[in-house]
Amino acid sequence: MTQIRTDALEGWHAGQASRARDRVDFADYWLGLWGSAVLIAMLLYLLIGTEPYIHIAVLDPETGVAPVSPLNRIFWIALLAFAAPIFWFRRLMLVESARRVWPLILMMVWFTATTRWAIDPGVSAKRLFLYLMVMLICVAISLAVRVGHRLHAAMASACAIMVGIDFFSWILLYDKSITDLGLAGIHTHKNTLGSVMMFCSLVCGTYLVSQKTWPQRLFWIGVLAAAFALLVASKSKTSLAILVVAALAAPLLVWVLGQRAKVIWALLACAGALGGTVMLAWLAWCAAQGLDPLSPLSGVTFTMRTDVWKFSLSQVALRPWSGAGFGSFWDIDPAVQPSLQTDEWFAKPDAYTNESHNGYIDLAVTTGVFGLIGSLALLLRWMSRSLLLVRQALFAQTTVEREALPYGLYLAIFPLLFFVHNFMESSFFTANATFGVLILLIGIDLDLRWPERARIGGISAPEFSPGKSPTTASRS
Repeated sequence: MTQIRTDALEGWHAGQASRARDRVDFADYWLGLWGSAVLIAMLLYLLIGTEPYIHIAVLDPETGVAPVSPLNRIFWIALLAFAAPIFWFRRLMLVESARRVWPLILMMVWFTATTRWAIDPGVSAKRLFLYLMVMLICVAISLAVRVGHRLHAAMASACAIMVGIDFFSWILLYDKSITDLGLAGIHTHKNTLGSVMMFCSLVCGTYLVSQKTWPQRLFWIGVLAAAFALLVASKSKTSLAILVVAALAAPLLVWVLGQRAKVIWALLACAGALGGTVMLAWLAWCAAQGLDPLSPLSGVTFTMRTDVWKFSLSQVALRPWSGAGFGSFWDIDPAVQPSLQTDEWFAKPDAYTNESHNGYIDLAVTTGVFGLIGSLALLLRWMSRSLLLVRQALFAQTTVEREALPYGLYLAIFPLLFFVHNFMESSFFTANATFGVLILLIGIDLDLRWPERARIGGISAPEFSPGKSPTTASRS
């Protein structure tokens, strides 16, 4: 009789546990759909903007700067409100989430401090508030969509919609989509279309790897072909070059990460030795011929970017530690904007410039040395973690972990492209910058998933509870 009662009690407990798991799975499924909807809406807004088919820069006649549409603030507030319930359903994870993204929180604290001495405090505070909203939305998305493949699928869906809009716009609204410089589609500039198609190609190309049936593969091959055609038609040489290099480097990256650790270190050492040998050979040749080693770069201006770099660096020297304040250097009150107090060509109304065209210089000039070093450390943290997660997927023993490779490959490639891209454009911690939001989404997702790398499922299905260490969580 006692054994019967014990078995009955154990059966009841097992049934309760099974029903609890079913409720959790049900909640995760619908919350995942909710987070995916937020992600798709955010991506489409970032990629399209508030002024479709407006291909001419419109400057405010009173201030001489490019005005920001009031719809921008309304959209982000509405999207945050839509994402807010996710925090309630994931409230038990918020403390642990904050612990995992502590370097980003630390950077936001420093950025907040810089608004106190910003040369335009009002603009600085508004842009910081916008970025804080974006950060919260990105956290909500990562908490809602806990399976990496589903997050990848949502991003690919948004990109497919974007490619379809631009492709049919090219065919049906040719006159509205074309500019003198190249195809711009629904976007404001042909270079914007180029960068958007570069991003869509990266997302859809890596997502194509995860498809298991030929109809699915053919669909995503078609999307990828259309995106590449739009990229070529945009005549955006920078985006095209970056995509081609990424496509060629991706198989090499996977091969290297699939090697033993000793082989990887040996390859890195050989690459460093080869680079050092070439540099020493060049210096020796220049010394023998009496040439300036930097002479090949003397005429290179990177489309006149060097003039803007010199000016911005001169402003860094004025405030090396404190900076001019987060987002408080370009597109601010004309009475205090440093560039407008000069006679430089890039301060003229017909060549108005609203960035240094180098994200790292802009971080130094607005947030000082601390902001620059902290931001670079954060970016390197995300880059290294993304590469290690790809390596984990390559050596995985389970199907679940191996299926994480396509999404992990996207997480690994985009930060590398972003790192290079910011040498020519400013998007790192820049308000309203598409790539700046995307790297924030990737970084937050990496940090929230990272402690689970030792658990079965790893990057593909992170699970954690408040009060548990990464080791404890991985075993539960």
